[in-house]
Amino acid sequence: MKRLVLLMFIMLLPTLAVAQINDLKLSDIESLVAQEPDKGQYMLVDARPEIKFAAGYLPWAVSIPKQELKERLAELPKDKATKLVFYCGGISCKLSVESATIAEEAGYTEVYTFSSGMPSWEKAGKTPWVSSQHIKMVLNDPKRIAMIIDARPAIKYNVGTVPGALSIPFQQFDALKGLLPADKTAQIIYFCGGFKCNLSHKSAKAARELGYTNVVAFAEGWPAWKKASKRAFALVDPNSKGGAAPAAEVMVIEGEMDADTFKGMVENPSKKVLIVDVRPAVEFKQGHLPGAINMLDEAVGKNAKTFEKYDKVVFYCTTGSRAAIAYYEAEAVGLKDKCAFLNKNVTIEADGAYAIN
Repeated sequence: MKRLVLLMFIMLLPTLAVAQINDLKLSDIESLVAQEPDKGQYMLVDARPEIKFAAGYLPWAVSIPKQELKERLAELPKDKATKLVFYCGGISCKLSVESATIAEEAGYTEVYTFSSGMPSWEKAGKTPWVSSQHIKMVLNDPKRIAMIIDARPAIKYNVGTVPGALSIPFQQFDALKGLLPADKTAQIIYFCGGFKCNLSHKSAKAARELGYTNVVAFAEGWPAWKKASKRAFALVDPNSKGGAAPAAEVMVIEGEMDADTFKGMVENPSKKVLIVDVRPAVEFKQGHLPGAINMLDEAVGKNAKTFEKYDKVVFYCTTGSRAAIAYYEAEAVGLKDKCAFLNKNVTIEADGAYAIN
């Protein structure tokens, strides 16, 4: 009898080891990816083969296929108390559990799985992310049908965009939605100004609400494409006759304020000048420019009276996209002459220190 009990215990050992790994729900993953990995102190790992990852992955996930994990343990966080979450292709896929077990054996103490994985994310109507590699694959394969859409304001698109991308700024989504594919199963790839820009995610959500079933986001966006690829195009001055523009000339965009003038206004505040941060309130609270007020870009038109007593109103955000939308909103209510926007990337620390590039 004792031998039988011992035998049964030995047979149950693999099951007991797996049971020690906590499994997360979709709501847990949503809360997790609401923060960047550095701030949330976690790593989300896609245990599927890289080809699966390239076709779409969870926000902020990194690709470390289970088959390669033992050889790539050095890519996991040095702090073994960091929260590690592994996922793969759903309940029937064991790669996440197997990867989590390897991580535990390597000494990691906060190891989890998201066993329902990618299928549950898509079933819930969430937007998968894709990398620049996927964009290149789409561009290089004439048989692959996909529409790449730049969700930034047109002034950003005109300066430079991904080859073949269609300009459908988020603020004009309703007016231009007729340009979307007739086939609701065709892939639509949205991008904007990078991780700090949410115009692509808002556009993707709007497209899904129209019934499109294969909508993804190139979350790294234009900054990453511009840095990693030589393939890009921009609208050019038709008077240039194909030649390069003189080095001294800079494209002037209506309403845009140069960085030096903007810095001067921030560092030498005037009661006649209003600096408006058009990012979400949570980002404003984390750090903003001295003297700036907070107002969402989409609320500018409704709050026109706020600007009446000022000679100049300047909008800024993290990438320039929201600021441009705010300028358009101001223009629509007749405030074009007194308003401007900063078309630059702005990084702001909690103490108000900032950098513009």
